[in-house]
Amino acid sequence: MSLDQAFFLAIALFGALFLLVSFVLGTVGDFFDSVGDAIGDQIDFGGADGDAGDGAADGGGGGEEGPSPLSLRNLMAFMTAYGASGLITSSYGWATLASSLFALLPGTGLAFVAFKFMQALYGQQSSSVMEVASLVGRTGVIEISIPQSGLGRVTVSTAGGTGTFIARSEGGRPISSGERVLIKGTLGSDLIVTKAPDGA
Repeated sequence: MSLDQAFFLAIALFGALFLLVSFVLGTVGDFFDSVGDAIGDQIDFGGADGDAGDGAADGGGGGEEGPSPLSLRNLMAFMTAYGASGLITSSYGWATLASSLFALLPGTGLAFVAFKFMQALYGQQSSSVMEVASLVGRTGVIEISIPQSGLGRVTVSTAGGTGTFIARSEGGRPISSGERVLIKGTLGSDLIVTKAPDGA
């Protein structure tokens, strides 16, 4: 194996290993993504903020509009494709410069695919959180009892019918199955509930 091939192979393996670890251990990827997002926030990517700026204004959660094109997951996807393409072309005898320039194309392509994939995941998460937030103030019935400082499930009437959601009680107090509850708030996609007053 030539020095060029070893160089491209090292780049591809590093990027692929990082992606594997970041998706298996999501919190690792989220931590490193925040580094790239912080850099990306300083650069105007045109449509990156898009219409999500309006959603941030409604939810008061600036910075939740989605992943940055400079998140480390995207950069590692670029490195993986860049290294693999460079390895293939150099094995066919291409010069180092030619291999490097050609590898920019598949590297950029895979980074774009990774970016759109992460955007789709963020969009689904955002829609779920918005749906849950719209339930505050409604009443529901505990389907699976909530233990002290634990989680249960509550059935709530929604615009599209009836839905079942993970719930925790306000103050961590236990609530038995079948109890009628009032939804007081949300914590991510979980509902925070308390026993409904009589007649509610």
